[in-house]
Amino acid sequence: MIKILNKILSLLNYEKDDNTEIEQQTPRLISNLIIFILFLVVFVEGIYTLLQEETFYAAPLLVFSLIFAFHFLFLGRKMQSMAVRNSFVVFATLAFVYFIVFGGSTGLNIIWTIFFPPFVFSLLGKKRGASFAFVFWGVILLCLFILVDVIPMAQPYTMMNRILFSLFYFLFFIVSYAVHHTFSEIILSKERSVLESQNFNKTQEELISKLSHQIRTPLSNITGIVDILEKTNLSDDQRDYINTIHASSNNLVNVVNSMVAATTTSFSQIPQEEISFNLYSTINNTIKLFQDEHDKKKFSLSLSADIPNSVIGNSIKIKQIFLNLLNSVLKYNKSESKQVTIEVTRKEAVSDRIVLKFRIVSNTVVPLPKEELQEEAIYSKDIIRLNASKYINLLDLGITQKIIEMDGNTLEIFPGSINTALEFSASFKVNTKSQSIEAIQENTRQTSSFFKPKIDIANANILLVEDNFSNQQIIILYIKNEVQKIEVAFNGKEALDKFGKVKYDLILMDVQMPIMDGFKATQKIREIEKSTGTHTPIIAVTANAFPEDKEKCLSVGMDDYISKPFQPEDLIKKIKQHLSS
Repeated sequence: MIKILNKILSLLNYEKDDNTEIEQQTPRLISNLIIFILFLVVFVEGIYTLLQEETFYAAPLLVFSLIFAFHFLFLGRKMQSMAVRNSFVVFATLAFVYFIVFGGSTGLNIIWTIFFPPFVFSLLGKKRGASFAFVFWGVILLCLFILVDVIPMAQPYTMMNRILFSLFYFLFFIVSYAVHHTFSEIILSKERSVLESQNFNKTQEELISKLSHQIRTPLSNITGIVDILEKTNLSDDQRDYINTIHASSNNLVNVVNSMVAATTTSFSQIPQEEISFNLYSTINNTIKLFQDEHDKKKFSLSLSADIPNSVIGNSIKIKQIFLNLLNSVLKYNKSESKQVTIEVTRKEAVSDRIVLKFRIVSNTVVPLPKEELQEEAIYSKDIIRLNASKYINLLDLGITQKIIEMDGNTLEIFPGSINTALEFSASFKVNTKSQSIEAIQENTRQTSSFFKPKIDIANANILLVEDNFSNQQIIILYIKNEVQKIEVAFNGKEALDKFGKVKYDLILMDVQMPIMDGFKATQKIREIEKSTGTHTPIIAVTANAFPEDKEKCLSVGMDDYISKPFQPEDLIKKIKQHLSS
């Protein structure tokens, strides 16, 4: 019985599949329900009176039933139209007046008029609905105490019935108003609470981001000076003091990183547009960010032959996922020779869409939670499933998991005694103009010769774009022993002017600067390079440390990213990597 009722109610709610708020769906359901009940009552009684050959009652009742049926079947889907709502009210008012005056063949149809208040409240809202319901109460008094006494064939009512029904309707009007008012206040309170929560979260994230930026910049200078001091001649006591400062600085860095990670709950900055992009090149270019001639890293990328090289989807999101996953598996890889295998296979294809499965296997041994049970059961599938969330937290992949889950997919981690595998799926639209994977791999090999020859860091001409003088001096101190020629620009506009006059081998770009920020400057540089067929590596050196900040830097055309505070050797390593690529 309950299932049947639920089915009927779902049929009455025409817009249950639309993006309609619950406060709009509920009144529409109520009005549709009342219209449906009125149709049944009036139609059944019309047929009954027709069989009794009471044409005077049958004709108007059947006409009203047809009007209600038309409203329910056709106009009920256009409840947002004020004309349709007014039409509902007009015909319902006429039907109720008829019930009051003539009472139908049974004389009991006047009872249905108690549905008028919730009916108009659901259609016209609290203010207009209350006005119409109150006016209709006046109409009831007019009909009961005047019209029924002067119209032939009107339903005879005793004075007591007239008074009782008038009071009963008024009471029902008050109750309907109270219910509607309470419901409206609850919905309003809910919306206000949600809005305040969203505003609070947004304000908190903006505050944390601003504080993070403000803390990281001087903290980067402190750690930089400490690193330089450590390399000078110090007494034992001085070295002990420096080590204490260094350890405290590192702890502060961890606190800032944890603070940023805890507030990263929104991914609204990730572009949502779908574009046609080269899947092989996107993954391959991401791999290049982790390759270093001094590290023994071996990457293997393979895409099955049935996958088109060009697909339509969110390339930035795919790149961000791979950046995070590769960073995690390499971070915890303690092997002297790091090996990472990436396999992309077709999972399924439906119509014009294709679902791909990405599998990353690394010779990384993830340390298992201490509370594992028996040694022989450590790598059983049951234990792995049980500790899935622990592995995700351990590898700092909580944000990555949320990004993958945004599209309805899941991130799976399979740790083992020899290697660790990570798997996820993604859906793309098929680009009908795409070529085979073999063709794109061949094209990639051919274009590899397009890169400029390797440049020794000592002979490189580097442009540092940074608006803060102290930060300029710190970065110059970091790299001056390796780089002989460093020029400085105080903002993006000045960097563009210098770029147009001098050939630079690499650019270190700050993000937040006056006049023109690093994002705009990078875009302008890339536009200039399109006409010249050249490419200058740009590394973002910024205090913006949110995960989406890194992806934004890469999306505007920067080649790499390093967040403050950082170790001097890390920056030098990145510079060497891009000069030799």
